Amino acid sequence: MASFNTMAGCFLASALFAMVLGKVSNALVDPHFPAKPAIAVPEAAPEASSGPAVAELAPIGPKLKDANLEKGKALFVQQCLTCHTIDKGGANKVGPNQWDIVGRKKASHEGFSYSSALQGKGGDWTYEDINHMIFKPQAYAKGTKMAFAGLPKEQDRADIIAYLRTMHDEPLPPLP
Repeated sequence: MASFNTMAGCFLASALFAMVLGKVSNALVDPHFPAKPAIAVPEAAPEASSGPAVAELAPIGPKLKDANLEKGKALFVQQCLTCHTIDKGGANKVGPNQWDIVGRKKASHEGFSYSSALQGKGGDWTYEDINHMIFKPQAYAKGTKMAFAGLPKEQDRADIIAYLRTMHDEPLPPLP
């Protein structure tokens, strides 16, 4: 029983010491609060934006003309290969295999379970659709399972798209 009393006494003494220390520090330092906040925060904060909206992206066609296939391949390996394979007949990973993605029907790769957001997009993967998807996947297909933040640099996206175009038995023609 003596040890309980000792522990309770230590606890109470520590609490009393902390309270006294707080009072003394407040008496020594006069906190100054400004009359108005240094940073005004509006009541309804605008939506965060880290670049142009999906509809505001410039067409990727002009950048595709100057695309660098080797850089596109290196960027694919660096940015995409963690979740996607690119080889013909390759397995799905976290994301679907990307062989013949350009011109393929969206959400159609066999054996991959696509989100309803991507299934609802419809149509085929065009250069512009891929550009929007790899710019900001969540902005292109809100609710997609793709957790990639996106590629902000337009030329990087063009290089990857040009590389993806070549990963096909019969690649689509480049844009004029």
